[in-house]
Amino acid sequence: MRIWSRIVGTIYVLSGLVLTLGILCLFANENLVDSFQKFISEHLFRLGLASMVVLILGITWLVNWLEMVHRNRAIAFDNPGGKVKVSLKAIEEFITSRILGQIPGVKGLTVRAGLGSRGLETTINLKLLAGANIPETCAHIQEVTKNYLQDVVGVEQVSTIEVFVSSIIVKEESPNPPSPEDSGGSDEVQRPG
Repeated sequence: MRIWSRIVGTIYVLSGLVLTLGILCLFANENLVDSFQKFISEHLFRLGLASMVVLILGITWLVNWLEMVHRNRAIAFDNPGGKVKVSLKAIEEFITSRILGQIPGVKGLTVRAGLGSRGLETTINLKLLAGANIPETCAHIQEVTKNYLQDVVGVEQVSTIEVFVSSIIVKEESPNPPSPEDSGGSDEVQRPG
């Protein structure tokens, strides 16, 4: 893939240089404009064919590059027995199952992991139950996530763990609240006191 990228990159750089020099020369001398137009009219088919080849090379390179990026959505590290790769999707599912199973007050969540320049970047989108202490719960989630990533998965560089609380869900009361007749007929709200 590296050689292919260099070949396509070189072709595009050379094509850009020729095109740029041609345009600059056109503005410099009127005789060049006439000779350039004559050259284009005489070699129109060949220039069109060369342009199509460059365009197809570029599209092929782009498709291969996108496949490589999609394939490499993984963290790799070396073990004594060889190289180990863990997909980011597996990390996302692992974090989701651990947080849902361990931390009370979490109703639902989505996890998005990505590789940044400083390491693994994780974004956790939470749905919390009302009554949960949000700062403590979020700090606990960040701590648990970092510990799991470092200890269990083997990620050495955890860059950021961002927690976003997208909704706070109020627990539903019992389906049939007691009527005023059941509580002695009083409409007063009693405060603890």
